[in-house]
Amino acid sequence: MKKLLLLDGNSMLFRAYYATLYSHRMTTSNGIPTNAIFGFIMMLNKAIETIKPDGILVAWDAGKKTFRHDQFEAYKGTRKPIDEELIVQFPIAREFLDTAGICRFEIEGYEADDIIGSMAKSHPEVQTTILTSDRDLLQLVDDSTSVLLMKKGITDMELMDAAHFEEKYGLQPLQIIDLKGLMGDSSDNIPGVAGVGEKTATKLLQQYASVENVYAHIDEIKGKLKEKLEKDKDNAFMSKELATIYTNVKLPFEIEQVSFEGYKESVNDFYKKYEMRSLMTTTPVASKSAWPIKNVTSIDLDEEDLLLMPVCTKESFLIQKLYGFMIPYKEEILYLRVEDALEDAGFKKLLQRKDLHTWDVKETNHLLDRYGFTTVDFKEDLHIACFLLHSQATDLDALVLALHIQLPESFHDLSKKQKSVEAYAEQRMVPVMQVFTEEIAKKEKSILEKLKEDNLMELYENIEKPLIPILYHMENEGIDIDERTLDEIGQATSLKMKELSNEIYGYADKIFNINSPKQLASVLYDDLGLKGGGRKRSTSAEVLEKLRGVHPIIESLLDYRKFSKIMSTYIEGLKKHIQPDQKIHTTFNQTMTQTGRLSSSDPNLQNISVRDEEGREIRKAFVAKEGHVLLSADYSQIELRMLAHMANETHMIQAFQEDVDIHNKTATLIFHCQSDEVDSGMRRIAKTVNFGIVYGQTAFGLSTQLKISRKEATEFMDSYFASYPNIHQFMNTLIEQCKENGYVETLFHRRRMIPEINDKNFMTREFGKRAAMNAPIQGSAADLIKIAMIRVNEAMKKANVKSKMLLQIHDELIFEVPEEELDQMKALVKEAMENAMELRVPLKASIQAGKTWYEAK
Repeated sequence: MKKLLLLDGNSMLFRAYYATLYSHRMTTSNGIPTNAIFGFIMMLNKAIETIKPDGILVAWDAGKKTFRHDQFEAYKGTRKPIDEELIVQFPIAREFLDTAGICRFEIEGYEADDIIGSMAKSHPEVQTTILTSDRDLLQLVDDSTSVLLMKKGITDMELMDAAHFEEKYGLQPLQIIDLKGLMGDSSDNIPGVAGVGEKTATKLLQQYASVENVYAHIDEIKGKLKEKLEKDKDNAFMSKELATIYTNVKLPFEIEQVSFEGYKESVNDFYKKYEMRSLMTTTPVASKSAWPIKNVTSIDLDEEDLLLMPVCTKESFLIQKLYGFMIPYKEEILYLRVEDALEDAGFKKLLQRKDLHTWDVKETNHLLDRYGFTTVDFKEDLHIACFLLHSQATDLDALVLALHIQLPESFHDLSKKQKSVEAYAEQRMVPVMQVFTEEIAKKEKSILEKLKEDNLMELYENIEKPLIPILYHMENEGIDIDERTLDEIGQATSLKMKELSNEIYGYADKIFNINSPKQLASVLYDDLGLKGGGRKRSTSAEVLEKLRGVHPIIESLLDYRKFSKIMSTYIEGLKKHIQPDQKIHTTFNQTMTQTGRLSSSDPNLQNISVRDEEGREIRKAFVAKEGHVLLSADYSQIELRMLAHMANETHMIQAFQEDVDIHNKTATLIFHCQSDEVDSGMRRIAKTVNFGIVYGQTAFGLSTQLKISRKEATEFMDSYFASYPNIHQFMNTLIEQCKENGYVETLFHRRRMIPEINDKNFMTREFGKRAAMNAPIQGSAADLIKIAMIRVNEAMKKANVKSKMLLQIHDELIFEVPEEELDQMKALVKEAMENAMELRVPLKASIQAGKTWYEAK
């Protein structure tokens, strides 16, 4: 046996459970939870792909009591009870291993770590890899043993050998036990030395090597640290002993008995039993290579609904590199390199077909266009289709997991490595994309059928798909940027930051690094003696806001941070995205928000502040070209109008129909007064309550925002719901439906999965309730703005105007309009937006124009 893979069963099942708890809950049709099992299998499969072991052993903890409890009764005493949904999956995990033909072992009185340690140390002739998420096992790393350490989710793994360990931690692997001896381990309730953290413990070990040697030189250590060490000397030695893995467990089997040559056929019976049929074709061995072809002309690609997948870097559409195309063909996956495709008449003819499908239509067309191919009127966008079915999966790896696809390497890992080893990018991407293409081709029919089954086809066909070419043209067009204006704002911002820095230094009576949380905390809490408001020594914006008015330095700090963000995010952040055409070309994403809102990236133009004048100034740099103006069309109070419609709330509907100030109207109801008696303070409270209800705000949240007592906030909310009883009933209905179904829907049946609604943790359940109340309203508003974009685009085509749609920012659309078309476009856009959807309340769009985005807003 050359390679041995050892798994820490408990650690991996825990990791799998919590990594998939909210993003990918799974149960069988009769209610058996299986998310941890599925994640466990995916981790194991990836480890097998990575290591290609000749033998596998999965070690488990046998029970709660071990020999360590005899040494320290409170060992692991602070651990919370295990979720019932996880407990039931432990025996199922063991059942999987048995049917797959993988050896497992546990023994009373010892932990899985001790079994793993004993196996690794008794066979130094074998190259051993340990798969775990527990850093304790790093102490076993030596010349023949490495640790594959789980870092994030179920796909992000880091291989730790002795050299990598020393580079990362500045210690030898065996010193992990000394580290735990000094700093303790809260997860195992190992006490260590009170007041000694990882940084201090590491420094001590770098100087003295071991706990024993620290105490042998205790007289060289000065001050409070010496006092701490002396006080907890017994705990230090006990903690080291508790953290030490026992490597002499007598194992009742030989190494040959853990040999592995692949899963047994019986594993498919397990997959059927627990409804994991997608894994039946997933074997823990490398997939066959994609079939490279020189040209398409020689292949009879006469199948209907052909899938075309680009193999490219995953960057913004402006800087993607295209390597080639994957095409499923009979039982093979063809790989056509881009240089061959450019010379291939058959491939160019293929692009003219009307039955081509792809993963991401917009991205694929950007690539085709950039490399000189004709763009394609693709029939299906499978990324959007899959996302509508799994809206909780807002990144590609999460969606791959939700689709039950196992890749040789995650897209996240692939993109990380691409940047450092570009020369090998194609070699790494081809096997990943080959498996991905193969799996998507197999699942395509069932994906589209599932859209129909879940009543999502109208959303897909009538909103999301028609929006794709509109966004494509918007991204290509971009928006002009006046870099000189950005520089001028940057100079003014830099000057203001310098003035504020001097103010802060004056209040602190010294010069320090304002951007260092540690130095700032020292100034605030040590030098100035301020109280941190519950979060000890925190310098977060939330804590500083609570300290506003306590000392004048706080106001200056908050202003400094505001201008610092303007400089880093807006001035420097935007400048690096200005292209040679002096435009910014943002990317609009249809699959990155659970509510269905479009997001913007590279750069994110949706985070340009409109709350203060300094943030709004940035919009002066977004300009119209000569002879044109920018036109801004913004829906007025769209989420409140959507709430009024969906809740069928009479008072609110009437207010919008009569075009009265809705916040003034709400103030008259909750303060029991006439309209002319409402002052600015009352209207502000009413406005906060109005929007708070949309976002499922609690009385506690409202009291915090308005800086009033919880009792006052509760009274306002009670009065609000008494005034708008249908809204209260609507919100309660949403919560109950979500509890029953696990999801809520928009008017167009866009689903948001909210498993948190039934969680055992109170805070998690409360989050679930807020999401359940907000998602249908925000999601319906998101659907509306998309419909409006489609209707406006149709109207512009019909009118044959030269104007262009450039940006969508939340509920606002930005157009570049020739001056002679301004009146026509104002009328056209207003009419299309206000008639985009028929609601119980009128839709209202405000239209403004100017030479800059600032003037148009």
